[in-house]
Amino acid sequence: MRVRDWSDFEWVVWRLGVQDPQHLAGGGPGLAERTHATMTDLSGSLGCVYEHCVDTDTYPDETPYYAWWVRLPAAEHARRHTDGLPQALHPLREYLTTQLPDGLKWEITPDREYTLDQAGSSAMRTAYDGLIAPFERALMPLRRDGADALDPRAKVWQWEEDLLVGTFDLWLCNDPNRLNTWLVVTVGLWTEPHFSDEEPAHRMGSFGFTPHHPLLLLPRPPGPVTFTARAESGPFSGKNTSRTKEADAIGTAHQWTATDPDVLAERVARDLQLLWPHLTTPKAS
Repeated sequence: MRVRDWSDFEWVVWRLGVQDPQHLAGGGPGLAERTHATMTDLSGSLGCVYEHCVDTDTYPDETPYYAWWVRLPAAEHARRHTDGLPQALHPLREYLTTQLPDGLKWEITPDREYTLDQAGSSAMRTAYDGLIAPFERALMPLRRDGADALDPRAKVWQWEEDLLVGTFDLWLCNDPNRLNTWLVVTVGLWTEPHFSDEEPAHRMGSFGFTPHHPLLLLPRPPGPVTFTARAESGPFSGKNTSRTKEADAIGTAHQWTATDPDVLAERVARDLQLLWPHLTTPKAS
């Protein structure tokens, strides 16, 4: 997957931001919640996708800023107003001005990092749909403790000229034995750190992944592969140390492998319900 110009992307993420150096919007604007529904509906009517809002962050000099991210299809990204901005952004900006005080400085730019992240995630999901889909079908009905509000995530963590390395993670529930800790299921390829130099997995150590961590690789390795799933909770030591940072830290991990994604997903779902019986109970109404 090689992208060097905005025209290489099927979707481009734009950031609509404002600086508020004089704190005109007050201490707690609540803009994210207040604008979510309208930004979602208005973006959709324009053929775009509203992503999210940040309304509590500051720049390093403590200047507050508020920002909204919207994903535009390539055609809308290319269709420009006389001011050089995509035409689809103007109705969005006009709406946002009704939610903000006068006197704020606008910053409207394409966001390359978010665009790359979205493009990589989409490519990963497409290439590994045969692995991801069985796990979503098997595990998403089991989610508890607010995990169903968190979208499963395919994310690229490392970009190289000829290799993308990522993961697919699904938040399942809170760890009943450890406060404020998610139980996360990760699925991907089984990789061996001692593969020959001809295989992409021989570079996993330099990417910061521990051996046998489930990974997604693009391009996909040729030939038959082994898939793996890992359910993990709590801290684990990194690849360059034998100790976790917390002296009393307890980490839990369970891992499965199979060559058939459907068989793997079925086995993982069954075992997880045995390990954490509360996953089998009906959700509270």
